[in-house]
Amino acid sequence: MSSTTMPRSSTPSTLPGPAQRVERIGGEQLAGFIYAAVWLVFLAVPVLGVLASDAGLVGQVYVCAVVVVFAGIYCWLGWSWFTCAEEDRPGWAALASAVGSLGLIGLSTVPFISAWAVAFAPYMTALVVFVRRPSQGIPLGILIWALPAAVGALFTDLESPWVVLGPGIGTVFIIAIRISEFYEDRGRRYAEQLRAAEERSSIARDVHDVLGHSLTVLHVKAQVARRMMHADPERARAELDQIESLSREALSEVRTTVTRLRAPELPGELEVSRTTLESAGIATRISDQLREGNTAPAALAWALREGITNVVRHSGASRCDIEISPQHLRIADDGAGLGSSAEGNGLRGLRERAAAEGADVVVGRAYPELEGTQPERPGTVLEVSLR
Repeated sequence: MSSTTMPRSSTPSTLPGPAQRVERIGGEQLAGFIYAAVWLVFLAVPVLGVLASDAGLVGQVYVCAVVVVFAGIYCWLGWSWFTCAEEDRPGWAALASAVGSLGLIGLSTVPFISAWAVAFAPYMTALVVFVRRPSQGIPLGILIWALPAAVGALFTDLESPWVVLGPGIGTVFIIAIRISEFYEDRGRRYAEQLRAAEERSSIARDVHDVLGHSLTVLHVKAQVARRMMHADPERARAELDQIESLSREALSEVRTTVTRLRAPELPGELEVSRTTLESAGIATRISDQLREGNTAPAALAWALREGITNVVRHSGASRCDIEISPQHLRIADDGAGLGSSAEGNGLRGLRERAAAEGADVVVGRAYPELEGTQPERPGTVLEVSLR
């Protein structure tokens, strides 16, 4: 028997049963089953054995009939078990009943073909090995072959060892392909779980960036409106209008982020950053080296959003400088600096996003020469560079 490899779209069975733990439908189920049935050709071994014996016509007809019945039952079990999901596989009782029945059918040919009856063993081994987990199925499958092979060896002279060794080689292939299939399938499931986890993490970053930034802007503008309510009602009304507009925009961004339909656009983020910083009382200088028609990567827009959110929330700065080009973003403030605070979710998410888009993120002190002076205001600088 050989270990022929099928295309990935219809992963092979094995010798003589399917090697793919399948959850297929339609044509792929049929292809997998047909591939399993191909190996029934090796049931010609007991037929050849009885034809070479002196069993007579009755014995020959009986063994051929047994082979047909055995093949039919094996195909039916293969179709029922090999092509269903793992949770739908039979329990131990059903498996023992099926293997026991096939064993008795094969055993009934011993009076006519002697040790040639061992040729039935790999098919029973395949049922056990591919229906149960490898840790359970492989030891039991080896036993199913080894016991009849040991008994058959008592009836086999040294001139024909392949009568029992041939099925043993088939059993080795069954086990090898089952182990390969099991770990390939487990690796595929692990990769799918990893992709799902990465997708959840990515969505969490997006929601954090959108909500964190939008709520910060709304909070700042609400404070401005409250302060201006009596001193400058017109300014307060303008801030409330912007709050209403920004809240609608934030709701839209949350929806589109959850559905993965859009990323922030840099021109819009620059304008929002300017108004947010000014509303927070932070003097702003923007050096925009983007030319009309330039398409800036989304990583820079996300970095700008996260950077300005951090400046407004945490820095206590009075001034913020933004420099941006198609390949680089720099945000520097004159705030309290990083201090000993740990890096938060926003910066971690920004690093992950930047790495995925081929960008480097550097966070440090904007004015390191001021470190150690009193009061210490070394500020913070965030730089994102595309590779």
